[in-house]
Amino acid sequence: MTMRAERSGLLKYRELAQMREFIDHEWGFADEFDGPTFLWDPAISTCARHDDALRADVPVAPADEAEQIIERPMRWYLDGVAAAAPGARCDADGVEVPRADMPSFRLESQALAGVDAVVANATASSRWLDGTRNLCRAIELTARFLGMCEDRNQEGLEYLKELLQITRIYLDAVARHADPGVGAQALRMVTDVACNEDFRLNPMPMIELLSCCLSFARYDDTCVHAYETLDTALASMDEMARRYGETADEDARFRSMIDDEYAFELADLSGLANDLYEASRSDSQPDRQDMELHAHYRFRQAVLLLRHDLMRMGGDVDGADALLREHATTSPLGDAYAARLIHVRRWNELLEFTSTMVADRSAPFLVMFPDELVPYDWESLEEVALQALDDRPRLRDLYRERVLSSFDEDEMPALTNLRHVSTNREWRDQVARIVEIYRHEGTHAVRNRVYERLLVMQGLRDEAMRYLDDFPDAWPDLAEIL
Repeated sequence: MTMRAERSGLLKYRELAQMREFIDHEWGFADEFDGPTFLWDPAISTCARHDDALRADVPVAPADEAEQIIERPMRWYLDGVAAAAPGARCDADGVEVPRADMPSFRLESQALAGVDAVVANATASSRWLDGTRNLCRAIELTARFLGMCEDRNQEGLEYLKELLQITRIYLDAVARHADPGVGAQALRMVTDVACNEDFRLNPMPMIELLSCCLSFARYDDTCVHAYETLDTALASMDEMARRYGETADEDARFRSMIDDEYAFELADLSGLANDLYEASRSDSQPDRQDMELHAHYRFRQAVLLLRHDLMRMGGDVDGADALLREHATTSPLGDAYAARLIHVRRWNELLEFTSTMVADRSAPFLVMFPDELVPYDWESLEEVALQALDDRPRLRDLYRERVLSSFDEDEMPALTNLRHVSTNREWRDQVARIVEIYRHEGTHAVRNRVYERLLVMQGLRDEAMRYLDDFPDAWPDLAEIL
């Protein structure tokens, strides 16, 4: 920060003040980990500590009994569907009903009542391995059952998300209270479920379940088990993709499909889950290879969020920052890196980073900042860095270009800011340069409302008359100087 900036006071920059307020008070930085997290929510630990008072050293249902309790209402539901649907076929694995004849699944059917009972029994116990075992079985059977249903209203999917959250809360208590060896066994149970066939095609619930490991990353004696979870998941997904060859997901056909659909964007994980759910039930299903390579590709992106949070929560701050920077063109990692630099006031690094992103045509749009704070996307963050450094010459260049390229009245702050960072002499020079550039740009297709305002502010009647040759409908707005 320059001495000039300190003397003049940075709060005069409205954009900078608003951005600092947003980052410091609304972004939700986990100060405990010195930076942002994607998959970790402090509310998990809060809920786990609240539940500690409700848990006791009591037995849970034996594994076979828990499975019977879970499956019986599911079987009743499927038997009822089979009895009412023409063309239904039943076997030991479930029921097969034509899609058009399958009713929409509703939670009020109570088909998941057994899951509720087993989960409530497990989470009330501090016998960690038994409780985790039954939670894992509940997740497996729920996912399998929902795969047989038509969850058109996604009530089942929302139920599964809630079940995964309950499991994360319970595993947080396991990480905090259980012997490290017991915690490692419990985490391996969860990892095995996350890597089974029901989850590998859908990165959203898979990553959500794998995120149980984050609670273990917080403690020195269990952090290694958290990284084991990551390594196991990576190996499992890579093994699935290798069925089609070492570089199957890089062939031209697949790359074209991925680039057309996602184009540098890390899809919202919930949205991805819904997309894959719908695709798996569409009349024109993608073949197995496409589905598995799709899932592998998306997992490789989504797992970056998990790897980042593991580093951040395990104390590897530099490694977490390096990951964000290295993968900045995968949204929202670049957003988080910019926010991190703002949070710690590393303005020179922010300027260098955002200037690179502005110049990079492959850079994704910002997704984690409100539109009103970044109306010019990465250039708005570059502007904030320049304001923090009080780099007035570059700010004048920036605002002058905005004035010249404007066409909407919402862009009027560019003119105000240009005046704000200019002395009287600099302002006269800027006005002269803008008029000269505008005059020599040739024919303009649309009106420039900000330029019109400049002409009025400065009383530039001759330039206004030239402007009216191109846009006679601007007369009412320029009338006061004509």
